[in-house]
Amino acid sequence: MGLDDRYWDPIGDCEAAAVLGEPVRITASHRRWLFAVARCLTGTGEVMLKRQPPMGRRSDQLEWQHRLTNHVADSGVPAARALGITELAGFWYETFEVAAGADRYAGTDSWEPFATLADAHAAGATLARLHAAADGFEPRRAQPQAGFVVQLGMVPRGAESAVEKLCRLRPAVADHLAHREWRAAVAAAYDEPFSRLESVLHTLPESPLHGDWQTNNLFFDEHGVSGVIDFHQADFGPRILDLAVAVERNCFFWNRLSAGERGAYDLEHAAALTAGYESATPLQPAERAAFADVLGCCQFEYGISFLDYYWGVERDREKADWAWDTFVLGHARWWQGGEGREVRAEIERMIGAGGRPAPTEC
Repeated sequence: MGLDDRYWDPIGDCEAAAVLGEPVRITASHRRWLFAVARCLTGTGEVMLKRQPPMGRRSDQLEWQHRLTNHVADSGVPAARALGITELAGFWYETFEVAAGADRYAGTDSWEPFATLADAHAAGATLARLHAAADGFEPRRAQPQAGFVVQLGMVPRGAESAVEKLCRLRPAVADHLAHREWRAAVAAAYDEPFSRLESVLHTLPESPLHGDWQTNNLFFDEHGVSGVIDFHQADFGPRILDLAVAVERNCFFWNRLSAGERGAYDLEHAAALTAGYESATPLQPAERAAFADVLGCCQFEYGISFLDYYWGVERDREKADWAWDTFVLGHARWWQGGEGREVRAEIERMIGAGGRPAPTEC
């Protein structure tokens, strides 16, 4: 079993049968980024089977994410329930129920838009419902720095010290950066927003987080979001981080922005997402004030975890260089440039005004 560019080989019938312990017929196969997924017909019905590398994580980290998935499902959020975890041949296999509704965004990648304002609004409202449903979940603690993480916990350290700490926690990151002069660059990119956030982080309401609230993790029907999948980046932190990630993933088209294309973002969709969230859970003043900085910093720890994967698992220097130069540093520099500052001002006006009304037609 090997790697084919950014995709793992698809799951085969015999492989699925070995994991599930019974004969299986695969009815659909997906090679999504970082993992492979198969829809499996068994003697008792259909399940989704997902394969991924451990990436240094402990099994209790996945178990926490599975318990969170089922907790919010028990509370009325349409999350596809987690059914189990199996370790086989150095890989982890997760089994889930099949999500309800239409996989409207199958094949859509990160940094690609919703099709309609109504979908964006519904996604924001469902994210707020998820946070409310997760309110009683325990234990309420940030997950370990292993695998892919979306956190702000390193902010109080300052940018240079944060990278030093992450190098100690993620040896592949230390190895990749060992021969780079990275300190001045990361300080220039993040010291200013980190300084602003550090003083207000403790005022931001916290919640268990989905961590990857983007189009291809949501299913839809005529009423809105009907299914939620992929809690593989679920964590605990400021709830505004989840909303910022949703805006960053779905409303800023970074592959195009990084190539120099001006205007590769959709602030109308960003407003619909935030308005949808606020239709269920109004943001607090501290969250409004911090939102633009959270949006600008939400890729820091996430981007470094990408570097850890690309160098620690794939051993691909070109992708690892991209993770650091474009993802971690380049996106932060965009926010500091002329276009980024203009967009930040629009975001601050939007979030200060409470987004926009729910769309009536699309």
